[in-house]
Amino acid sequence: MKRLFKNRSFLSTFFAFILFFFVYLLSPLFYWINEGINTIFLTVKNYWNRVKSQMVNEAISIVMIDEKTLEKLGSFPISREYYKTLIESLNKWWAAVIGFDIIFADKNKDHIQSDRNFAKAIKNAWNVILWGSIITKEIWWKANRIIEKPIDILDESKFSFWYFTPILSKTWVVLSFIPTANLSDKDWAISKYNHFAISLLKAYYSRLYNKDFMEDYNKQKDPNYFYLRPDYPIPFSKTWWNEVLINYIPLPSNSSGKISNFETYSFVDVIEWKIDLKLFDWKIVLVWVTAKWIKDTFYTRNGIEYWVFVHANILNTIMKKDFSFYFNENLEWFLIFLLIITSIYFSLSPSGFIIVIANLAISGIFLVIYPIVILTFFSYIFSHLFELFLALPISIAIWNAVKYVYESNNKVKLSKALSEYVSKAIVKEILSNSWDLKLDWDTRKLAIFFSDIEGFTSISEKFSPHELVSFLRNYLSYMSNIILDNNWFINKYEWDAIMALWWAFSDNEKDSYYACLSALKQQETLKELNLNWQKVWLPKIKVRIWLHTWQAIVWNIWAVWRKIEYTALWDSVNLASRLEWVNKFYWTFICVSEDIFEENKDFFEFRYLDKIRVKWKDNAIKIYELLSEKWNLTLKKEKIRTEFEKAILVYNSRDFISAKDLFENIYKKYNDSPSKTYFERCEYFMNNKPKSNDELIWNYETK
Repeated sequence: MKRLFKNRSFLSTFFAFILFFFVYLLSPLFYWINEGINTIFLTVKNYWNRVKSQMVNEAISIVMIDEKTLEKLGSFPISREYYKTLIESLNKWWAAVIGFDIIFADKNKDHIQSDRNFAKAIKNAWNVILWGSIITKEIWWKANRIIEKPIDILDESKFSFWYFTPILSKTWVVLSFIPTANLSDKDWAISKYNHFAISLLKAYYSRLYNKDFMEDYNKQKDPNYFYLRPDYPIPFSKTWWNEVLINYIPLPSNSSGKISNFETYSFVDVIEWKIDLKLFDWKIVLVWVTAKWIKDTFYTRNGIEYWVFVHANILNTIMKKDFSFYFNENLEWFLIFLLIITSIYFSLSPSGFIIVIANLAISGIFLVIYPIVILTFFSYIFSHLFELFLALPISIAIWNAVKYVYESNNKVKLSKALSEYVSKAIVKEILSNSWDLKLDWDTRKLAIFFSDIEGFTSISEKFSPHELVSFLRNYLSYMSNIILDNNWFINKYEWDAIMALWWAFSDNEKDSYYACLSALKQQETLKELNLNWQKVWLPKIKVRIWLHTWQAIVWNIWAVWRKIEYTALWDSVNLASRLEWVNKFYWTFICVSEDIFEENKDFFEFRYLDKIRVKWKDNAIKIYELLSEKWNLTLKKEKIRTEFEKAILVYNSRDFISAKDLFENIYKKYNDSPSKTYFERCEYFMNNKPKSNDELIWNYETK
């Protein structure tokens, strides 16, 4: 368990789960905050939409029973003769649909004839939509919702009747509506009613296309949609949810003098023809009470709005197809968890620079870019946006407290490590993985690298001491930077020779991959260096590299408190050092062991060279030439490898005469050095027949 808590990934996951459940348990407390944040975001989104295009559908008009109307026509409720006049006036100029806010549930005893005239006007129009309210009846075994309808005389006029009831959030804000509801009448008979806005739109499209769309089209359809028409699905705000979110048009600025961005007209101006009634041609006309003292208002995302504008926004949302959706709540919680675990993971870094940059990047992606992109371009609404904002500072604050306690316990160890070790690689690994500092030994699987300059002794004789030091400084600087950039530990320099180790301080499974990659980069860099060196009359430099991976002892050779050297020893290291010079027998420049080949054959191109046995070793090993990264092999090298492999098969069959001809042909055609080695070896075996396949293993008795 102690070892697990020293692992960066385990620590990140462990503390991420704790903080995640802490945030999850507190989430009910943040409902009101999330509602406020969503309102701000949606307001910004709607203003952005208004900049991009027209927000309001022009087919929606509102006739208001306002203060001006009541001053002329009397107090509310006004005579139903006025409604009759309104219907006749609007239909004279081809209004598509007329929807009334008023329930007309009370009989007017003094004006029975007015009710009859109003009912007749509705019957003759056939485009009037009335609505009723929903009330709750308490009976001894349950509470039942029933509808309150208009008076019977209006019912007999064959009017279209539909329901509306507000869907309120926990903050008493109207956010959504339900397209249909199963309601019971006064006799408790259950009937299915469309929402008032749905009824208006069905009637509108029926008249617009001269086709009846009043029936139910939701049978055997996708349950995540309400079908206004067979070709007009209205998506619900959540999967398996029957509510549709309302996208509210922002209110006009106070300086404009308007109360809405929708087209609005005074009731009295319409019935007295003081405006051009052609403005209502094929419009959906909503008739509503907006007199301030009647208080027909609700809370919306825009604040307090008249009830009529809630309906207008519903109609506009559907007609503009500007639908919004709740973001998948499970995915939302996953994002919160991902933010926490990512933040903790980078907070474990020993580098303050990485911690700052990583958390700034996380903040930008999760808290700014992601919510804005989702809300602005994809019409999603978060349910837990505040938790997303809260997760990052909580994770940073708590983890820093934990990290402070944890690092305090290791202060003595770290101070000692920093004072005795000068290698940055060792120090960083100790800080990041919190290893116990061992000054004795350990066994680890290593990728071992050896390189030296071909014929360096002869080359060095041509230099003055000053030139030799300058050349080596230049050469080793370039080669070392490639090694260090690929997370290697340079163990030692011996003049031109370099010994480096991978996996000495980590368990990265791709370390042998980086070893191969670095070897190729060194040879590429060497080509460029030779071009520069030859300009100043330096000889062309060739470097031989050998790579091997195996178990080795890593330990500290030291004189207590005075000198420490971190190095690797064991049989695999001795083998690697002996194999480095094998390159010169095949005139190759990057030679690798069979272990390196097996781990990296999917990432690089290799050529099988030989099966050999070195001095003082009983076991034979296969060796390969590293050619290039995968799929980057030149056509010429591919042909050489193909023909070489065919020749090897003939050689292993001990047909040395045929093999010699093949190898000699490859050498002459491509100047391929390993082929020269083999046709010379074939000549040897033609005169000294091997008695077994084991004798084909070439023994190198010198180093």
